[in-house]
Amino acid sequence: MTVQKFLLVIAAALFCQTVSFAQKYKVEKLSELINTSNYDEISPVVSIDGNRIYFTRVGYHTYRQTLIENGDDLSKSMEQSKFRTYLRSIYSKLANHSVLNPETSGFNQDIWIALRGEERFDKITHPNYPLNNALPNSVCSLTPSANEVIVINQFMEEGGMKKGFSLVRQESDGSWTFPSPLQINNYHNSGPDVSMTMSHDGSAIILAMKRADSYGDTDLYISYNLGDNQWSEPVNMGKHINSPFRETTPFISADNSTLFFSSNRHGTLGGNDIFLMKRKGNDWTSWTRPKRFISPINTRYDESQPYFDMSSGYLYFTSKRDGTSDIFKVKLGPPIPIGVSIKGRIINSKTGKLVEGKVLSGKLGSKFRNTFVSDDGHYHMIVPKGVQYELAASAPGYTSGKGQSLYFDRNHVFYKTYKYDLYVDPMEPGMQVEVDPIFFQQSKPTVLEQSYPALDKLAKYLSDNSHLYVRIEGHTDNQGDQEALQKLSEERALAIKDYLVYKKRLNPVRIETAGYGPNRPLTDNSSEENRAQNRRVEVRITHIDPVMLGLQGGKK
Repeated sequence: MTVQKFLLVIAAALFCQTVSFAQKYKVEKLSELINTSNYDEISPVVSIDGNRIYFTRVGYHTYRQTLIENGDDLSKSMEQSKFRTYLRSIYSKLANHSVLNPETSGFNQDIWIALRGEERFDKITHPNYPLNNALPNSVCSLTPSANEVIVINQFMEEGGMKKGFSLVRQESDGSWTFPSPLQINNYHNSGPDVSMTMSHDGSAIILAMKRADSYGDTDLYISYNLGDNQWSEPVNMGKHINSPFRETTPFISADNSTLFFSSNRHGTLGGNDIFLMKRKGNDWTSWTRPKRFISPINTRYDESQPYFDMSSGYLYFTSKRDGTSDIFKVKLGPPIPIGVSIKGRIINSKTGKLVEGKVLSGKLGSKFRNTFVSDDGHYHMIVPKGVQYELAASAPGYTSGKGQSLYFDRNHVFYKTYKYDLYVDPMEPGMQVEVDPIFFQQSKPTVLEQSYPALDKLAKYLSDNSHLYVRIEGHTDNQGDQEALQKLSEERALAIKDYLVYKKRLNPVRIETAGYGPNRPLTDNSSEENRAQNRRVEVRITHIDPVMLGLQGGKK
């Protein structure tokens, strides 16, 4: 079945408004391993391969008590009764009212993981610190990387928590990295809670929160990836989508075409109902009007937190129809993978050994790159179909080798995993650093403003690779006086160093300059085309600081 046919099947199911819908589609409650009878289970998030469900258990008697302050774990250094009293005071501050029992409080939230066996999710794990601690913890979205999730709140290693979101990565040994903050420009939220979803390609996030320009209660906002873990200021998605009531728990489908969310607006069966809308075109600003699911998905109780797993055809969601919040699923169509699974290795091109590093991926020509961090030299990710995709590896002490260009037809189904090994070249003194073309005023050492992005890119590269010492080399063609050309090449190299040192604050000791005039041409000067190739600036590695390289390689 092609993706188009599959989406037609799903669309028919999603927008059906007849009694037959209730008869054809069966809502199933997940097993007692996941759902408990006396506690709330919320926030289902299904992994890219469909083999695990992240969910949150609220007010449960078994919870991770790690609470760091000034580098000390108070759950271990304080007596249990004093710790319980102290935790109660923290929850009371978060709630703005007195919390009597911290164990049963809604701020006692831990992340749990259900793992799929041959036929069902039959194993439950309860991760330790740092994925869980005594403060609220919940997974709210995946990222394009198969080993990374987004969690609510931001945490400091020495202790403390503030509003926002964080990225957490699972290492090859199963452990989790400490949450690193997601940098959203001018992020603030005046409401008591927040939720979000990231698009399958990593280009946008949709948030549910309350701000000054909200139409009523919580509204949906959109923020765009600016690269380097930077996101644009959230923009309200408009009254066509938002209402004077509460819009929350958004989820964007894997094909980036359907947005699910929950709302208590007029016309619901009671409480919160699940809605969806379809995206028009390729931008994120135009959508169809929200449509509400009918029974048996929505009931007179609260339904929320939709998550549509296209790899299985199931819509997962939470409902309070049985008293407490539980996780349910309903089959909307046949399973079909919307993306393509790829995996491979990061390899030292000289030795053939595996290298710890990163895989950068993204659409051809896009301004941002998704990052898969590998601590063992292996990577695994899902790439979208129907777009030209690029992969490249990077690692401290290496330069990126030849990248990999990918394209998978949108109209085909790819069930197998494709393997692509990526190579990195060890950095050595004398190796040239790739630099975008830099332009100067004619016959002068003044850098043109159009070259600032190229210099900023070079500055970032040197900042990210603080172990490198380099030489900036200026070259000219042979048209003119030999001494004047020599001087011009030296001054142009020095002008670039000045930009890097005075505007980008790089250490001047790491940068030396040299001018070679017309003495090192790339080709003969027989034509203007050839002479243009000879008028250039090159950056070459002169020294590698092993101490700084070791510190960089140890970063996580």
